[in-house]
Amino acid sequence: MSLLIESFPPLPIGVKNGVGGMLGQRLYIGLGSAGKHFFYYDLTQPEQGWQRAADFVGTERNDACYVVSNDNLYVFSGAGQREHEQSPVVLDDAYRFDAKTNLWTKLNTQIPVGLLGASACTLSTGELVFFGGYCKETFDSFVAQLSSIDQKSQPEKHQSVLNEFMSRPVFGYGWNGDIWSFDLTRETWAILDKNPFAANCGAGIVQQGSTVTLIEGEIKPGLRSLQTKQFQLHSSSHISSKLCASIFDIQSQHEGLAGHFCGQMQGQIFAVGGAYFVGSQNNFNNHQWYTHKGLTKHYSNSIWRFDGINWHSERALSQGVAYGVSVSSGDTFYLLGGESKLGEAQTRCYALSWQ
Repeated sequence: MSLLIESFPPLPIGVKNGVGGMLGQRLYIGLGSAGKHFFYYDLTQPEQGWQRAADFVGTERNDACYVVSNDNLYVFSGAGQREHEQSPVVLDDAYRFDAKTNLWTKLNTQIPVGLLGASACTLSTGELVFFGGYCKETFDSFVAQLSSIDQKSQPEKHQSVLNEFMSRPVFGYGWNGDIWSFDLTRETWAILDKNPFAANCGAGIVQQGSTVTLIEGEIKPGLRSLQTKQFQLHSSSHISSKLCASIFDIQSQHEGLAGHFCGQMQGQIFAVGGAYFVGSQNNFNNHQWYTHKGLTKHYSNSIWRFDGINWHSERALSQGVAYGVSVSSGDTFYLLGGESKLGEAQTRCYALSWQ
């Protein structure tokens, strides 16, 4: 078996920190840096290329949590600035996109926990399951405080606030440590279980039946996890978990990944690209809690494959990329958009196959 990497038609505009998925035979992507724009590509009519879908109806947002269920795309939370607010906040609303009607609908719910940067999957019962997410109170307070300081006229005060925030230990941010569920029919929330691992933001998620694999992600701002974790969703009241082999096991210099593309092909899990800070793990091990201070963010072009037992290194992309949209469909894994090392939203897309 070998990995085939092919270019896929580029997006109309660059999209990073957005949402998307496969609805029917169409690939969808939008929001994030695309604002309220939303696009689709019909795999049965490739000659039509990328087309506009209905614009998003809520507040523009980055890093929203999203998941596909029954050919609907659900979007939860994210960071955005409402009209009446002075700075961005963790949003607590949710929306559904129906591909059949090409309509966005706001759900009648208020999210009870911060889900900025969270990862989600779906149960056969029609419930959505959520892992991780940024604490709304912590994020909102920090961003409001930092935005109230003029960096040019008060550089020392600005840096002092930043230093204090970034120097907290892993559990000093109040990230969501519970596994939450959302009942789509009743639009109600419940805590299913306590996550036995450190809460993540920006983790890769792959669902294979009742098995959910969470791959790395941040455990505090600037610091990535080195863990691959699996959860067995036996039912909404019975979840078991375990640690799996780590990429670190085969590459001792691995710093962990956030914003990476994750998907599956023929039973194999793939983690592609992603971003991290070189030296952050060493700083953390030396109890320097502002782990990425003075470090440059690195954008990976590596491709990793997990066979259920061990990780393996595969071919690499031509350039590093992170914070795009991952879509697995049949024997193909699509990488849509993302961010380059220059911070630019990308139009470039890839189609990967395992043959």
